[in-house]
Amino acid sequence: MDYNMDYAPHEVISQQGERFVDKYVDRKILKNKKSLLVIISLSVLSVVGFVLFYFTPNSRKSDLFKNSSVENNNDDYIINSLLKSPNGKKFIVSKIDEALSFYDSKKNDINKYNEGNNNNNADFKGLSLFKENTPSNNFIHNKDYFINFFDNKFLMNNAEHINQFYMFIKTNNKQYNSPNEMKERFQVFLQNAHKVNMHNNNKNSLYKKELNRFADLTYHEFKNKYLTLRSSKPLKNSKYLLDQMNYEEVIKKYRGEENFDHAAYDWRLHSGVTPVKDQKNCGSCWAFSSIGSVESQYAIRKNKLITLSEQELVDCSFKNYGCNGGLINNAFEDMIELGGICPDGDYPYVSDAPNLCNIDRCTEKYGIKNYLSVPDNKLKEALRFLGPISISVAVSDDFAFYKEGIFDGECGDQLNHAVMLVGFGMKEIVNPLTKKGEKHYYYIIKNSWGQQWGERGFINIETDESGLMRKCGLGTDAFIPLIE
Repeated sequence: MDYNMDYAPHEVISQQGERFVDKYVDRKILKNKKSLLVIISLSVLSVVGFVLFYFTPNSRKSDLFKNSSVENNNDDYIINSLLKSPNGKKFIVSKIDEALSFYDSKKNDINKYNEGNNNNNADFKGLSLFKENTPSNNFIHNKDYFINFFDNKFLMNNAEHINQFYMFIKTNNKQYNSPNEMKERFQVFLQNAHKVNMHNNNKNSLYKKELNRFADLTYHEFKNKYLTLRSSKPLKNSKYLLDQMNYEEVIKKYRGEENFDHAAYDWRLHSGVTPVKDQKNCGSCWAFSSIGSVESQYAIRKNKLITLSEQELVDCSFKNYGCNGGLINNAFEDMIELGGICPDGDYPYVSDAPNLCNIDRCTEKYGIKNYLSVPDNKLKEALRFLGPISISVAVSDDFAFYKEGIFDGECGDQLNHAVMLVGFGMKEIVNPLTKKGEKHYYYIIKNSWGQQWGERGFINIETDESGLMRKCGLGTDAFIPLIE
């Protein structure tokens, strides 16, 4: 059974078709440089008005900076009046998009104009980083590039990306402490946007990328903040871990002599997966992976849809390191020793806010008896008959910006993230070179970066029909909690 998911189209900003010139003027006259400069100047005024409000610490009212002062400014009265209302802001953005559409249609004329003014604007030429039809033009992250949100030429060369950055800030509720920090984040945003665009132009890839909430982070920053799975070490003399020698005994209990289809099985279609959650600004993937698999066991074995407290594990799992990382097996060990986990409603998630352990917040707890280590060559079998599996994976920045499709990108150099294996599937895709359909098999992964990431919080990672192909070290550490 192949799993198909419908996707909501991305929201776009509607543009109003307004005219800059009198309807009786022949459009061919627009080729005249003087008319072109007048039109560009009007467009720049709109962009400058936008920038004056959103990219200075002295704006009247800004939610982009945590410590912005509230002061009166001397900006143009009409532009500021527009910016005070939501409709006015939409109008300014529409003017930016309108200017860009016109600018693109007359790009050759503008380039000629720019060539004649290179001597006066040489400092701003460096940020025209996104050239058309030049896939070999690699982005260089160089802090010497000068970003000036008040220079007209800079604005026109980068207006599309400035507008995109503004929408990114608004959508993700980003807050920066200073204009300098915003400039640095804008430059990182440009670099990530370039990588995403370059990848999406590659027709041979099986997946697409998108800019998401991580778009203003370097990979080093992203790795330190979110990829915090610790190196797994075998637990000596654990009385709770059923090792791989016990696997055959356990699988025989639930499988019997039944065969199964190696092509597709999705626990989401069998009420075995609880909703995707968001670990937010906390390196607690280990807690979400382990809690999620326990929730799945209660759904499958007890027909109970419950949501348990990751925060209790973050606070009370003393074998792990809270928001600074941890291990899946340590989470299960502590879960048993704590006597179970409270429902999320009694012990809600607060991300990286300091919180003292309090195991008495609830009267009813949900526990496990022990947990099973799954052999890496038995992942599909264990998944089909035992349920979703808590696993490790080596994540890269390709993974971070995943949007949809079957992930066949680059992997991290070490295991650094904990997720859940919830199914597997197969999709036939036409090869653009041979024009023939080819079968592509994949594992279905439940992540903990919210439902806005990837395919509503999930990612498909390529494998083979047997499941022995474990891209990105998928399943090197693999555990299933047992509740009966």
